Amino acid sequence: MARATFGNTNMPKFCMQSLVRLVASFDIVDLISVCLRADDIELIYWAAGLMHEFVLKDVATDQFRAIKDIHNILAGLLSAEEMYISRVVLRTIKFMVYGQDAFRQNMVESNIMKKIMQCLNLEDDDVRYWATLCIHAVASQVESHKDILSASEFNILLELAVQQKLHAAPFVADILTLICCICK
Repeated sequence: MARATFGNTNMPKFCMQSLVRLVASFDIVDLISVCLRADDIELIYWAAGLMHEFVLKDVATDQFRAIKDIHNILAGLLSAEEMYISRVVLRTIKFMVYGQDAFRQNMVESNIMKKIMQCLNLEDDDVRYWATLCIHAVASQVESHKDILSASEFNILLELAVQQKLHAAPFVADILTLICCICK
């Protein structure tokens, strides 16, 4: 692709971003929402991957947040056995939560935190890293503290703080600070 654009490596990126925005203008969110509820696992994975691309580019993110029962859909995807889909869903959650207090509160109320904490058990560093970032994003909600502290994976979260290759220490420290400092 870079050769086709005479060595311009930015051009393919701009083309893909433009393509994402163009596709979003065709009310694609409703179609993705239907696909996320399908019985076909492969279709669900493709829909989750597409949603991931939109949310990371901050295209139609509010529409994705407004999908009925989105928290339960995402929690169900975190139960998948494939680490790839867990990684994609965790990244999607992290970017959907960013700066959205109501969405964050709904996330805590939907019990998705338990599924996110369970992701710390997986043997994939990326999954653990993004699970830590999701926990960090929700730790400012007092209601999340019980789910975080009572999870059997809490010790794993603490161990991640000393693993240098993950660079999770600042986030784990911040999670602990939020839990200790924010009380009802």
